[in-house]
Amino acid sequence: MNQKKLWTGMICLALSAALLLTGCGGKGGSDKSGSDTSGGGSKSDVSSSASSEDKSDQPVDYSKYNAYLDLADEIGGGIEPILEGYFSHVSFDPSFTVTGDYAAIKEAVEFYTPNTYLVEKALDYLDEEPAYPEADAALRDLGDSPVKVMEALNHLGSYMRFDEFEEDNLAKAREIHAELWSALQVYDANYEAFLAAFDILASQGEEDSLNQLLEEEEMILYHSLCLIRTSEDILNDVWSQIDAANTGEETVLPEIDMTNLSPLFDSLQTSHDSLTQALGSESEREKVEMFTGRVGDSALELYTSRANSLYGYMGTLSEALMAGTDYAEALLNASDAISSMIDSYNNIL
Repeated sequence: MNQKKLWTGMICLALSAALLLTGCGGKGGSDKSGSDTSGGGSKSDVSSSASSEDKSDQPVDYSKYNAYLDLADEIGGGIEPILEGYFSHVSFDPSFTVTGDYAAIKEAVEFYTPNTYLVEKALDYLDEEPAYPEADAALRDLGDSPVKVMEALNHLGSYMRFDEFEEDNLAKAREIHAELWSALQVYDANYEAFLAAFDILASQGEEDSLNQLLEEEEMILYHSLCLIRTSEDILNDVWSQIDAANTGEETVLPEIDMTNLSPLFDSLQTSHDSLTQALGSESEREKVEMFTGRVGDSALELYTSRANSLYGYMGTLSEALMAGTDYAEALLNASDAISSMIDSYNNIL
């Protein structure tokens, strides 16, 4: 929880948590662990290139990749939103100072479940093959610090769930804050590096997935992944500019330079047009099992709606950026739309 990026960081993390799930080849890898994501509530498929450079025809065990994915998803979709909610009302420093409405924290944390096993599982794979040098090093530095943060958030959740904070005049709140602050010292210094390293790993998987889908002429999946990836590139560019502008304590929304973004929005248009054409082709729809049978028409309608919603929200963001108006809401809506599209994409694999 980097206080200087309290708002902007959440945009990036929400996007990262979603995009980690797009590193899915859909066809190519077995997951012997049988793992499932927990923090973000989305399905996760393994990347077809998440392992080392082994290109043999032998089945590859993606258990380590999925364990890392599950932890990254838990951090981005579980821990960080609660920390954002907490530090929106409590000062980000060792001393306990309420700066907002302490009772409002309840909504963010009262149903929190500490999935500590995800940390333990990822750490168990740390020295296993295949090696992911950057992600392995970042996880080694992160250590079990997420467990300590989870435990502190669990205590906070219990405290808020039964309104104990109203009965003891925030007496225990000071103890919990001290526990949380202590837990954050290692976690806060290293979690972003782990997410960034895994995001690179997932991006490498995306590239191989695109090539494989194109070779297999799976055009609905191919153009869907192009649409998602281009949307990712756009939001990453916007966020990078926001981050660069926020060097002080006060969060500002800068005017966005469209030099790199304009061609990306053009690519987005092309990807959406191509996906629309593929979805309208009966021969292409027959390649996607979800679009056949009794539920085929309804599944196709829902998927098309998700793709159009993403395209629409990205268009709204483009208009706000070019007009120089407040684009905060458009940015958040676009991020949510990407996450929804990824869910739909994973569902048709």
